[in-house]
Amino acid sequence: MNLAKYLDIAPEVKSALENGKPVVALESTIISHGMPYPQNVNTARNVEKIIRSEGAVPATIAIIGGKFKVGLSDEEIEYFGKKGQKITKASRRDLPILAAAGMDGATTVASTMIIAAMAGVKIFATGGIGGVHRGAETTMDISADLEELGRTDVMVVCAGAKSILDIGLTLEYLETKGVPVIGFGTDELPAFYCRESGFGVDYRINTPNELAAAFKAKLDLGIHGGMLVGNPIPKEYAMSKGMADRAIEIAVKKAEENNIKGKELTPFLLTLVKEMTGGMSLDANIELVYNNARVAAKTAVQLAVLCAEDEQEESLDELRAEIADDTAESIKTELAAFRGEMETLIAQRVAAMQQMAPNPYMNPYMNPYAMPQQQMQYQQNPQQMPQYQQNPYGMPQQMPQFQQNPYGMPQQPMAQPAPAPAPAPYVNPYKPVRPEPVPEVQPEPVPAPNPYKSVPDEEWVNPFAPKRAKAEEPVVEEPAEEVIEEAIEEPVYEEPAEEIFEEPEEEIVTEEEPAEEEPAEEVPAEEPAPAEEEEEEEYTVTEYVPPVREEKRKPDNQVKPETDSEGMTAYDPEFYRKRAEERKQRLAEAAGEQKHKEEAKAAEPEYIDCKGPLEFTGEHPWAWKCTRCGQLFQKHEIPHKCVKTD
Repeated sequence: MNLAKYLDIAPEVKSALENGKPVVALESTIISHGMPYPQNVNTARNVEKIIRSEGAVPATIAIIGGKFKVGLSDEEIEYFGKKGQKITKASRRDLPILAAAGMDGATTVASTMIIAAMAGVKIFATGGIGGVHRGAETTMDISADLEELGRTDVMVVCAGAKSILDIGLTLEYLETKGVPVIGFGTDELPAFYCRESGFGVDYRINTPNELAAAFKAKLDLGIHGGMLVGNPIPKEYAMSKGMADRAIEIAVKKAEENNIKGKELTPFLLTLVKEMTGGMSLDANIELVYNNARVAAKTAVQLAVLCAEDEQEESLDELRAEIADDTAESIKTELAAFRGEMETLIAQRVAAMQQMAPNPYMNPYMNPYAMPQQQMQYQQNPQQMPQYQQNPYGMPQQMPQFQQNPYGMPQQPMAQPAPAPAPAPYVNPYKPVRPEPVPEVQPEPVPAPNPYKSVPDEEWVNPFAPKRAKAEEPVVEEPAEEVIEEAIEEPVYEEPAEEIFEEPEEEIVTEEEPAEEEPAEEVPAEEPAPAEEEEEEEYTVTEYVPPVREEKRKPDNQVKPETDSEGMTAYDPEFYRKRAEERKQRLAEAAGEQKHKEEAKAAEPEYIDCKGPLEFTGEHPWAWKCTRCGQLFQKHEIPHKCVKTD
């Protein structure tokens, strides 16, 4: 890349970038194509003042004479404001042509992001971004701003997508490109002139510090692509959604009728909306640009602080690394010198030992350099030593013969010493002694019982028979046993119960049968136990009388129509219509729909027939302007309405 040939950075901006100060990029299309003169020039200068007041450096980007200018002077801003739409509107595709031809160009959002990334500027403030135009499913009209947001590492602070676009499809396209859409203090993406659009954002962030931290993390992670921040217009300058939508719909129809497309579409729509709203949209456009510049400058300041902290940490790490390298180098030098000295000393001592090696009197365990000089001389030449040192005990050099064989015994060979016993095997005294394992004594196997072995009938027990408690033998006398058997045999308790259950049925059917119930009365005569009378009292029959319930009166709108003779409900359309209307009214009151409708109706301006004369404006070949209300039309015969004024 040869950027130096085409990139021209202003001295103020260059100094700020080199020193790590915050810089905010600005586009130049808003000067030449977004506003009329002199409002465009005044707006551009005020935006730069706001950015400087927040502690950042403004960098308005444009193309002048084929050079990519990063930072314009007051004269250059005046030049762009006066020349206006005569300057080429430059996007990504136009940059190489304008640079090669040496032409002027007003940068859009896409081309501003490209040049800002070349210069190293990370924050960009604008009015609104382009997006997917209405009817793009047939025209494929998609702004290059969305493509650039998906590939260039620049944060764009704007008032959302222009309300003349299809905001829903624009958000879907940004999601496909991996661009995070953040709402600054809002959960809903703003729609340029309006604070609400009906579409949510990916994340909500409330402070510039959080915005800077999120973008810094994106840069540190190496995730390429931009970040879109939707900053809503202040409430006092925002337009009502109904008014903006109505003006945009009329403008879009006018553009379709006149076959206006491409780069001319957005300026045409904005101009027509401005004329239809009586200049209200222009004031809103200026205020939202001021608000976006303020937020972008604060975010740039916080981003510069975070980058400075990282650079300080990196500088400390570099300083530590340099100190470590210097220390290692000095230690290496000292070790090399010490090693040379030791090698020289060792070589000298080895040479001295080799010279003294033939001397038989030299003790190899003594250090000859530690001896006195005279002793070293005698050791090198033992013949020069005194006689008492050569034979210190005064013993003759040769022993007499009687000392050699004092007893005169013949020389006999001495007995050979007994051979040394073989060395005992080595035993490690520290090795732990492990006891030998004691063999386990296996118990004798017990034969398993044979399930097929025959068992005597007296000993056989059925394992599947239910277990019963053994009845205890009653220790009573014989008369007591007979009494128990009689009590068990008498069916006293069953007969009265059966007749008692039959009584209510027989009483209802006939009245003569109660006379036949005498045998049932004879049973208690025996009086075997007083428990029978108690049982008869428990089974007494009581008649059930259902309680009388009063029917609750229902409202007239809930009373169903009477049934016809066949049992079918007769259809009453009036009944169901009233009930549906009442239900609809209750739901509307609960949702507050009526209140919203009244508020929207009160906010909408009142339109009246306008009969003002039309004149040719010259801004567009087909446009005629009403001198009374300021609206534009294609033909002067078209009747129109205008906003009623007091």
